Order: sequence, then structure tokens, then C-alpha cells
Amino acid sequence: MNLRQPIAILVMMLYAALTYGQGCSDSGFCTMGAFKPDQPYLKKFNVRLNSVELTQHLGHTKYGDWIHATFLDATVGFSNRTSLQVRLPSYAIIVGNMPTTKGWGDLFLNVSHTVVVRENYRLSITAGAKIYTSRPDKKSEEGIAMPLYQQTTVGSNDLSIGGSLITRKWLFAVGYQHALNRTKNNFNHEDWEGHELENVVVVYDPSAGLERGDDIMARVERNFRLSRFNFYLGGLGLFRIKADKTLNQSGELAKVAGSTGLALNAVTGAGYQFNTRMGIRLLLAFKVKEREANPDGLSRDFVSQVAYIVRF
Repeated sequence: MNLRQPIAILVMMLYAALTYGQGCSDSGFCTMGAFKPDQPYLKKFNVRLNSVELTQHLGHTKYGDWIHATFLDATVGFSNRTSLQVRLPSYAIIVGNMPTTKGWGDLFLNVSHTVVVRENYRLSITAGAKIYTSRPDKKSEEGIAMPLYQQTTVGSNDLSIGGSLITRKWLFAVGYQHALNRTKNNFNHEDWEGHELENVVVVYDPSAGLERGDDIMARVERNFRLSRFNFYLGGLGLFRIKADKTLNQSGELAKVAGSTGLALNAVTGAGYQFNTRMGIRLLLAFKVKEREANPDGLSRDFVSQVAYIVRF
């Protein structure tokens, strides 16, 4: 295999992403089950794929916030075609221009089933849930509600469904996500008037009583596989089809202008297998296009993840 062309593509993609200062945006479901990037491609379905994965996450927002998070995934195969992925709540530390916050994230559950297996491809379906285990109610020292960008959870229980088509070279995935409840966050600009951080706070989208809109996700990925090493290039799009709503000054739910539409991300990464049981994986994501308003605080300019995987 001639590596010059894919390496050149990777370099150009990273250069373009860094030049435009881009990143990624989602509430976690894009890395679960059949939605996740860099899925292994196996022609033979004669083993159960159980694994434990420890991930270190680093994200950066356009407002200068850094999100450090550590989380653990476990995947259990009930059969050669059906598996359950469980992501335990992450522990996150958020540092930036606002007071530093830290705490636990959300619990993720996802069941995937491969419905079609052929010589050159396989088709899988997936369904999952996100369950919040803490509340997005962190406050300043004066007791003022902080933006969702400074919260370690969005504070919503979500459902997701979708599927993927994978070959040795390509991955295509589509998904749909729906939030089941409003977010119990009370951040608004008025409460920060006269505070020394007022000019810092005013750039964040108000999120009091947030009702998040639904998302449609689409992932396209090109993988280059060798015996132990692989790397991939791809795109991840999240289209919010329903406007977010927050409480206005009159205490009524109102649509947030600019909260619908496409958030587009460039994604790349690599993996290396030390042996049949252990490996390491790197993911980098850069935003190409964002929505005008992101009251859920999920917009990122840059995301990186390093994961250590043990299979058994």
C-alpha cells in the first residue's frame, strides 16, 4: 500500500482545520455503538468482542474554556452480532475565564446488533440512552448560576437510534437523538449585571430552562488499515432540526434564534495494536461549521481523545 497519498491528505486536512480554528459539537452519542468512529472491520464473526477502554479527553471552546475529562467504556458481546456498550460517568474539570468547575458527567448505554454480514460489508443498527447523574447547577462563589459551558453535564436524559454500514475502507453512519426533559439550569445574563465578570459572561448563550432540540447525525469516514496500524479521515455532521427553547425575561419558553441547522466537523485519528488484546487509539476533531447559537454549551473548537483498549 502506498502511504504517501493518505499521509498527504491527513496533513492537508489538519492544516486546513487548524488554519480556520475549527472543532466539534455533540452530547456524546456520536461515539457510542454503531455511531462511533474507527470501528474495527472483521470479515469473520467467530469471536465475541469484549473490551474495556480508558479515555482521556481534552476539549476547547471558542470562549477559551478547556475541558479535561476521563471516562471508562466497557463493551460486552452477548453473541457474535449483539453487544452492549456502557460508558460510566466521566470526571471533568473545566478551566477558563470563568471560575473553575469540576464534577461527574453522564451515564451512556448502547445496544448494537449486526443485521447483515457479507463478504465486503456489514450493516448494523443501534439504540442507546444517556442518563444524567448530576445536575447542571454549578454556581459562582456569590451563588450565581454558571453557563452550561461550565457544567459537567447538560442535564438531560436522551434517546438515540440509528445504524452504520462498514467496509474495510469506508464507514457510513446515521443517527437521531431526542432529549426527554428540560435542563435544570438557570443561567441568564441579568443575574450577572454589575459583576466583575459581566463582560466575560455576556458572550455565553442564556440556557435557563433549556429545552434542547432534536439532532440528526451523519458520519462518513475513510480508513487506511495495515496489519497493526490504521488511520482515518472523515466528517461528522449534526443537524439540529428543532430549535432550542429557553426561558425569556417573562418566564416563558421561547425559541432561540440561530439554534437550528448544521454543525460540521472534520475528524481524524489513528490506532495501533500492540497485540491481539491491547491497543491505543487517537482521535482529533476540528469544527468546520457551527450553529450561531449553542445554549446547550456543546460547541467545541477542538477535541482530542487518547484511549487505551483491552480486548478479551
